[in-house]
Amino acid sequence: MDFAKIRKSNSFSVSIIIVFMVVVMCFFKRNYLSADNISALLKVLAVTTLVGVSQMISIASGGMNVSIGSVGAMAAILSGLLMQNLKVPVLLSILIGIGIGVLCGIINGLLIYRNGGVGVASFLTTLATNSVFIGIIYMITTGHGVSKIPDAFVAIGSSKIGPVPTSVLIVGVLITLVYFMFTYTSLGRQILAFGANPKAAELYGISRFKTILSVNIIASILAAIAGMLVVMRVGTAQPDIGSDWMLQSFAAPLIGGTRQAGGKVVVFGVILGALVLTIIENALVHLGVDVYWTELINGVVIIVIMAFDRLRSIKN
Repeated sequence: MDFAKIRKSNSFSVSIIIVFMVVVMCFFKRNYLSADNISALLKVLAVTTLVGVSQMISIASGGMNVSIGSVGAMAAILSGLLMQNLKVPVLLSILIGIGIGVLCGIINGLLIYRNGGVGVASFLTTLATNSVFIGIIYMITTGHGVSKIPDAFVAIGSSKIGPVPTSVLIVGVLITLVYFMFTYTSLGRQILAFGANPKAAELYGISRFKTILSVNIIASILAAIAGMLVVMRVGTAQPDIGSDWMLQSFAAPLIGGTRQAGGKVVVFGVILGALVLTIIENALVHLGVDVYWTELINGVVIIVIMAFDRLRSIKN
């Protein structure tokens, strides 16, 4: 094992930051590593990680997706309404929620392809669809949440398998599948090739249409699941679910080592990036600091990470 290479890696640096933050918090709060707080951290971490992986897939293809939060909210609200008003079984509601993610992904993919493909086109397109999705949510709910969520649905978020929350295991399986896709499948390699150089990728026979569509469908499925995991954790489906995901979705993969220009991902690095964000948010709560500082800190973190990423790209 090349320890010199490990010390120079982004993951090692982020791990040191995480350890430092935990030590500092233990100094201020002696019970910071209590079982209850760790369990709460893990449940939030699961959603933040999934949101980050969703954005990572878009970034890997050279694109950006700012509609992840609204897709998660669409899936959460509509599946919640089906269970509350129509008494649709839990499993079927979950599948429908995932189906909503697929539909949103198809809409995003088709529009992004028609509008130019990647980069600014993907940002502007998903900015527009984000507004559309949010508008639909508020038209359906008139701004009211869904409170009568079946116990069986909420139990998925509150249950544990051994000491590990079920939601963490679900996200762990999904992340492993994404890692497998990028490491061992032609689709993953095509996404990375397209993100690194779209024109060269097309010359080698990689379909721009299929790649963009696949990326957006997969990203939206993960966002939809993240939205439903939030409902499982808190017990209600509110129309503002995902409203704070945009910064998180970019910060987690960029902190974890994903290249902002596309073409490179560090799947498990997203977990470290998400853990940094989760600890920051949790620490502010424990220290009694206004939670709105989280947005400011996340924004500063993204600016710093983007600057370092740019310098690293120039150096390479």
